[in-house]
Amino acid sequence: MSKQSGMESNQSDSANLLFSDILKGNERIVSFANVVISREKDITAGVLSVLDFTRVAFGLEQSSSLSDIIKSLQTEDTIEKSLAICYEWPDGLDIKLEEVYRVPLFERSLKRVSTKYSRPTPDWFTTVLEDLKTANSESSAAIVLTRYPEVIACLRLCNVVGPDVFVIFNPRGSDEQQAATLTFNTSIAQSVQRICSILPEKHDPVHGGPNWRTLPGGHCYGDIFVPRAISHDAQALEDSLMTSSLVALALQAELSALQRENHTLTTQNQLLENSVAKFEEELREEKIKADKAEHARSYKPPVKPTGQDTACAPWSNSYSKLASPSTGKTPWRAVVDSPTSQRTTITTRGINPDLEFSRHSSTETSQGRAFGDSSTSRRATTTREIDPDLEFARRLQATFDAEHMELQYQTDQLLQTAQRQYHCGICLDDFPEDDAVRVDSCGHDMCRDCARGHVSAKIDEHRFPVLCPVCMADHTNPNPGTFSRLLVESLGVSEEQYKTWEEMEMAQFSVLVNCRKCQNSAFVDRGDHEATNELRCPVLGCDHVWCRKCQQSIDPNSTTHSCDGASELDHLMKERGWKYCPNCKTPIQKQDGCDHMVCIAPGCNTQFCYLCGVIVTRTVVAQEINAGKMAHFRVCPPR
Repeated sequence: MSKQSGMESNQSDSANLLFSDILKGNERIVSFANVVISREKDITAGVLSVLDFTRVAFGLEQSSSLSDIIKSLQTEDTIEKSLAICYEWPDGLDIKLEEVYRVPLFERSLKRVSTKYSRPTPDWFTTVLEDLKTANSESSAAIVLTRYPEVIACLRLCNVVGPDVFVIFNPRGSDEQQAATLTFNTSIAQSVQRICSILPEKHDPVHGGPNWRTLPGGHCYGDIFVPRAISHDAQALEDSLMTSSLVALALQAELSALQRENHTLTTQNQLLENSVAKFEEELREEKIKADKAEHARSYKPPVKPTGQDTACAPWSNSYSKLASPSTGKTPWRAVVDSPTSQRTTITTRGINPDLEFSRHSSTETSQGRAFGDSSTSRRATTTREIDPDLEFARRLQATFDAEHMELQYQTDQLLQTAQRQYHCGICLDDFPEDDAVRVDSCGHDMCRDCARGHVSAKIDEHRFPVLCPVCMADHTNPNPGTFSRLLVESLGVSEEQYKTWEEMEMAQFSVLVNCRKCQNSAFVDRGDHEATNELRCPVLGCDHVWCRKCQQSIDPNSTTHSCDGASELDHLMKERGWKYCPNCKTPIQKQDGCDHMVCIAPGCNTQFCYLCGVIVTRTVVAQEINAGKMAHFRVCPPR
């Protein structure tokens, strides 16, 4: 017991010495040679280990002081506990940190605050370590740094009475030292220097400069975590167990579905392979049949004579072409060759399998003059039967002739039904006849694109009617064709262009009038518009009337309108009882006094009676005016 107590006392003294040395600002590194993740493991094992180490460290913080936390973290049991989770992880499975974090074990104890991404430079590491304090100023925080294939965790342990302690956990160690390591210090600069040694910045081997966006492993991710409030009661543990069970069941169900899908795909693949093998076998059989047919088509049987005249040399038959006897197209010719180059040709129109052919060859020989002239006729008769191969060839020839006639008939039918091509005289291209457009008034044809472009250009220029471009090229044509409404609709012009076309087309027979009262426009018949001077608004509900010449409004209840206002003035004077000067027709109104009126127009000097309108006198002499007044008003009846 005393020996064990002494060992525990030595370990406690060593831990206290380590803690005090760390608070003085010295960097301390603790290695665990027997506890390490193999570098052959994938990156997921490293993610599991650093997340579990962070979870364990946050759990110690809730029930221990800073010195006790450091004492617990530097023990081999804590490191083994953190790495135990990745020992069971199978090789070859690689998932991202986001998916690992969703495991209930980590999601219930860790809270991810933010994710950062940049080059693994000292400045960036300094920034993210400073962010650990702003992420959670009252308690500890951690950042998981990932740069493939390395993963480390850096914890900031909050110290109330002194500087914060940074703990760097590297589960893989280095290439030189295969051991998990813990690094303790209180300086951000020292921590950054240590992180840069574990996660050095990679450089482009070609150009020699940093190219972190293109190099694999040239960038670094940083995920900042803070602890969650963990409840250790039975209900919380039961809820966590239930959540984990549901996740496991969901994964099992997904695995079963994938296995069933794999079985189905395997079965379908096997069926397809069997079908392919069957088709390949059928293809080989068809090729064999085709080769046999080709061989039979090109086969020429030899001629075997059954008899030979002793006086004649051997001869042979050659059949240039076989044809069906029923068609009679190509006769069958048998050619007999003799040693004296004399050739006899026998032509037959039909072939009978039971027919026997005879070949005769006659040769005349002349003896020497010493014996006199004499001739001897020799005849050799050769009888032979038709070979079965010849009969087969005859049938093949007949089949070939029938197929040839059928193919010729089908070719003629296709040529008759084939779509004809049309040559556009504007763009000089060939098009199917269905794409041609014909101007009905002149009968000229052109392709649809040329017609559409011509009509669109004329509509944009507000030219109407649109003339045929072929007729326009012929300056001697006095009556060029025009495009109709139906033809323009079939060309597919835009909606705005077609609206402009309608307006120009209606302008031939109508006039667009604008009502100043209702502010609407409408087309009216051109003949009706020109036949009257008084225009009435065609819009329903508007009774505005105006003059076509002067565009002035007209009162429907008044007298006849005049553009100079004379009719309106006559109506007004008759209505008010006003009078015109009988000499210069100047309107004059009597306000009061007698009926003797004097025209106020310059140079008129007319004196007239306002009652009857008769001129009394035209003078400025007072005596003459008085005399005229006396003479008129003696006879003018009073009112």
